[in-house]
Amino acid sequence: MNELVIQGCEQVLRFTSVSNWHDLSEERKVQLGFNMGVVALGLNLTKVDGYDMLASTRSGGITINELHMHMRKLVAVHDIKITEVNVARSV
Repeated sequence: MNELVIQGCEQVLRFTSVSNWHDLSEERKVQLGFNMGVVALGLNLTKVDGYDMLASTRSGGITINELHMHMRKLVAVHDIKITEVNVARSV
């Protein structure tokens, strides 16, 4: 697996571990969007699994925890070996 995709997954999981969308700084929101794009391209995700999930989180359609759990499922389905220490770092 491409190292950039692995790091992207870790970053998305890290940034989505907050309580709600508004807990993220604008800088982190931009980084989350970038990393979601890396993951979407690297894993060849559909628009629904990539962009739409992030857009729904931004608009309040789903919670940030739901996006986090969606990413956890994608990591499992694609058998991506993430480092939980990187995910657990503070946002």
